[in-house]
Amino acid sequence: MARVLLADSQPLFNEALEALFSRDDVHQVIGRCSSAEDAFTHVSSLRPDLVLVDAALGLEGSPNLVARMLEAYPEARVIVLGDDHDADLLLAAIRAGAAGVVGKTYGASTVLRVAGAVLEGEGAVPRGMLLELARRMVSTDRPNSPLSRLSPRERQVLALLSRGWDNARIGRDLFISQHTVRTHIQNILEKLGMHSKLEAATFAMQRSTELELTTGGPGSNR
Repeated sequence: MARVLLADSQPLFNEALEALFSRDDVHQVIGRCSSAEDAFTHVSSLRPDLVLVDAALGLEGSPNLVARMLEAYPEARVIVLGDDHDADLLLAAIRAGAAGVVGKTYGASTVLRVAGAVLEGEGAVPRGMLLELARRMVSTDRPNSPLSRLSPRERQVLALLSRGWDNARIGRDLFISQHTVRTHIQNILEKLGMHSKLEAATFAMQRSTELELTTGGPGSNR
């Protein structure tokens, strides 16, 4: 039976969660707390298998509570309770070490399903948020990437260059003039320290995955 610690700033919500988990024979609630310090103390002393923590408690401060709990007891799995369509919250939770995020307004079946998945070693974030998360992680984790020197439009032009497209076709796809395309290409070459479109296109093919993540794919400006 999985040992569960509940940590929400609203005691009534903790009670509702305890009632939810008490309905099955899989989870056992071993503690409830409504402050970050109490949650940290409970994790260290009770050593739960799963912690459900309110985003307002778990992701505030540096280091935040989620990171502190996992440093003290890395065997625990942590689910953050918050808006799982908030990319900033998701990114903060993942960086802190949380295994999943679930909305506080979701039904009992969803919360239990997420808890089960996390205890099985899976991550739990909405599929529809994965691309946005990947984009944000690329942009923040690679500040020294050559692509970070380019504007979003320049990255789009570079991605289309990697397809072998000429200036006219790039202009049609992006709804800009050929003159503007040439200006973007000149800026790309200057920023990347390159001397030809071919060199830039070859570089773009080597960085195709990163380009796709930071542009949403060639021609995705619309």
